[in-house]
Amino acid sequence: MSADTTRPQSGKAAARARIAERRAAEAAALAAAQRRRRTMVGGVVAAAVLVVALVAVVLVQTHRTSTDAAASPPNTVDGYAFAVGPADAPVTVDVYEDFQCPACAQLEQTSGDTLASLVDVGTVQVRYHGMAFLDQASTTDYSTRALNAAAVVAESGTDAYRAFHDLLFADQPAEGTAGLSDDQLVEHAAQAGAVGAGVESGIRDLRYGDWVAAATEQASKDGVSGTPTVLVDGRQLEGAELTPAGITAAVQAAAGS
Repeated sequence: MSADTTRPQSGKAAARARIAERRAAEAAALAAAQRRRRTMVGGVVAAAVLVVALVAVVLVQTHRTSTDAAASPPNTVDGYAFAVGPADAPVTVDVYEDFQCPACAQLEQTSGDTLASLVDVGTVQVRYHGMAFLDQASTTDYSTRALNAAAVVAESGTDAYRAFHDLLFADQPAEGTAGLSDDQLVEHAAQAGAVGAGVESGIRDLRYGDWVAAATEQASKDGVSGTPTVLVDGRQLEGAELTPAGITAAVQAAAGS
């Protein structure tokens, strides 16, 4: 009887051992699966974080590039107008113009010397607001290219800008043509005193292309609907006032003389 009693107890012990081994194996497998799942989730989270970080970098770089691209050229007032003449001049004359505009060229031909004289004696500061709304009047977006070139030349100083400004109107191309080539713009820049690889690349690569678009939009926000538009201390001149005598009289009235 004792031998028969011992055998079942030994069998039960073996069974319990097998069960314990199986449970241990199952627990180990479950733990391994959980570790794999945590590793996978961690990898997905890390990848998501990396994607978010990359998107943030791209957004920052895009914003920075856009801001840099639209940066204003030097020697401008409020970022858009090229200031010619003393900052403390008693009268301010604002001129809105497009280098492709025939009426602007006519104003420059008839009254450019008058404005230059008023600047030189310190009576006025002229602020030239370039616009490029007449790109459709050429086959190569000449208005944009010309204003961009003027902005590049302005890096060489106010005198260079003044000379280049006058050269572009003196050599204004006919509407509907390609306009002056980049080579010609570079030549005029050199004639105005702006030379160097930086000038040439700035003209050819449209360094201030985004700024040109922003300047044109700003002129529209200023209420300008056509060129030339001339204001003397904020008052817009009309008709016969857009003559040497008319401009002189308006400046004298604004100066109180």
